[in-house]
Amino acid sequence: MSEDEQAEPAPNETEPPPQEVGPEPPKEDPAPSSREEAVKGLRGEASELSNGRFTKIISAAADRLAGAGNLNLFHGDIIVDGDFVAGPGGRSGARRSSRARTEPQDVLKATEYFVAPPDFTDGVGRLQSTSLLVMADAAGTGRFTRALATLRDVLGEDANVYRVTSSMLGNPNWRVPHPRSGYVVVDNAGGDGKFAAGKLTDDWLVKTSERLLAEESYLVVVTGPVTGSLASASKRMEFVVEEFELPDPIEIVRRRMAGELPWLSPSELEEHLSTDGLAELLEDRDDPRFATRVASAVAEAVRTRDDVGKVVGRLSNPEDQVREWLSSSPDTADVALVLATAVLEDAGYLHVADAAIALYRQLSTSSATLTLRYLRRILAKRGWLELVTPPAGDSGVPRLRFKSAHLRVAVLGVTWFELDGARAKILEWLKSLAEHNDVEVRARTAQAAGILATNDFEHGLHKYLLPWAASKTAVLRQSAAHGLNVAGTIGGNAEAAWTHIEQWAAFESPTRSPKLPITAGLAVGGRLGFDAPRRALFVLRTLVHRDSWDLLEPVAISTKSLLQAGRTTEVLKALLEWADRSDDEEATVRILMAFSFAVLPEDGTGNRPLLMREKHEHRDVLPELWGRALADSSARKLARTALRSWVRYADQDETASSAVLDVLVGIADRGSADLERVLRLLRRWAQDPYAPSDKAAEFHDTLVDLEKEAS
Repeated sequence: MSEDEQAEPAPNETEPPPQEVGPEPPKEDPAPSSREEAVKGLRGEASELSNGRFTKIISAAADRLAGAGNLNLFHGDIIVDGDFVAGPGGRSGARRSSRARTEPQDVLKATEYFVAPPDFTDGVGRLQSTSLLVMADAAGTGRFTRALATLRDVLGEDANVYRVTSSMLGNPNWRVPHPRSGYVVVDNAGGDGKFAAGKLTDDWLVKTSERLLAEESYLVVVTGPVTGSLASASKRMEFVVEEFELPDPIEIVRRRMAGELPWLSPSELEEHLSTDGLAELLEDRDDPRFATRVASAVAEAVRTRDDVGKVVGRLSNPEDQVREWLSSSPDTADVALVLATAVLEDAGYLHVADAAIALYRQLSTSSATLTLRYLRRILAKRGWLELVTPPAGDSGVPRLRFKSAHLRVAVLGVTWFELDGARAKILEWLKSLAEHNDVEVRARTAQAAGILATNDFEHGLHKYLLPWAASKTAVLRQSAAHGLNVAGTIGGNAEAAWTHIEQWAAFESPTRSPKLPITAGLAVGGRLGFDAPRRALFVLRTLVHRDSWDLLEPVAISTKSLLQAGRTTEVLKALLEWADRSDDEEATVRILMAFSFAVLPEDGTGNRPLLMREKHEHRDVLPELWGRALADSSARKLARTALRSWVRYADQDETASSAVLDVLVGIADRGSADLERVLRLLRRWAQDPYAPSDKAAEFHDTLVDLEKEAS
């Protein structure tokens, strides 16, 4: 029995599915491949690396980024407390006295435009009954104004309100200075990122409440999210309001504008409020402090007859939003979550949360037990993140993303540029994601790495893209190749990227960075190659003629990627020309094997085979290359497997029959040996005891009839 007649394994004779195991460290590549090992690799690792899902994820993310634009970053006056310091540091100013009196008229002025959120009356009721209220939520949620408005409603409009320092929090000896008064404490995070309110205990809460009640006075503590002993206090529900609802931002703007511009008619006010982009801007930020800022800016524009639309456009700058966030001293957990979302945007929530926790462990200087609850944070904070849940009945998973596509680029760019002290740790974390065992994580990380490199292309190249490109692990090289594509296409660095790719492809040293040609081959199978296919094919031709079977894999992968991108005519023409002009037997084999791999359908997708879509195109070159591959002893097995897949697809889809028959007829027309080879294959597939193919039998009979007619 000839090689063509050897029995193929039954379709159901497959290996059992692998058991679920935890992530393993990426394995280093073996020694340089022989021809046999290279052929075997095309059905193993290469098939995995060429997974169309990787390219689809990159493309979908690129579509979302379309229009986000390039970042022009510059040093700003950013101060980040806690583990990070970037920009000019230190705050100056006189120390605030322990008690600062706020006159009744000042309280009224501060709350003049206050918009009560839906749960405002709940806080008022709690303060009336206990005399002590702790407002715990993130900065920018209108906590201070809400505290003053709560005291105003409880005490009346003529009451005095004193602002006291956070040193009294947890102090068992604190006494009420003045009876029948209101007090407010603004508890900012300290240098360690912790809030003084985190020290409060049940005992302090109860005793302070009793003292306030005795003096007919009221105290409101404004602090960050609940932590420390306060989080475990049994009396917490009596005294603490957390994750409270926010007022409608458009109502904040409406009320302030109506107050500052009393001469506006209701219709004129509504006309300004309907300015394009205003409602979307307020919804994206959903921040009372920002809504107040917008209201003042829009009111000033109306007052000075400026273009309100331009004002809204300036306020929509995502880079400013990120800088404002960093300046608010976010804690390490929030930095980790936001950065993880920026790197893995639109990935499943669990992937993002796991990555955020890993980054938190890298960045945090705290030895405290890790008790992060990111999902709770996301649902509680009405900020720039959103959890997108699949529709009922859908098998998808919840995915995490920014409300605005522009924010991903801004977060990556600004934080990478500003957080100097954390960059090395972030890069170490990024590398671990770039070699993750899940293609979704790798693909999104590769794109994020490319976006980061747009800040400073040469820095990004030499800091991480080049080391990744020279790595001994295949998945890290793949991430480097696609990261380079992103940096070149969205960052305006295409020519610089091409220069490096072409240099890597020509790299000759067997000891210094021997993997760079492999990465060069993978890189031309991305957007850079899609936009300049002739240049990409020149790189692939260079690699085909290198004396290394290690290069078969990247050549085959990128050949398939270029075909998937619609560069069919250029690719097939180039492959045939290379095969015709080559006097190097091994180079010719690599060309035919790359073709065979390219026409092989992706495993498990059920999609129509790639070139089968080109129903009546390439009817000469496609059968010619396929016939040569079937006639070659090294390429034959892969070419035969691909052809069998095409015939099997025709069994499922009658509309594919014409395209498959065109290829079979074209191969048979090459000569009698080719005809006999195809007929033997069709007979075997038609008589397969496990899964006989009706179409194979039909195609066999058609070829026999055509041969009879021709003779």
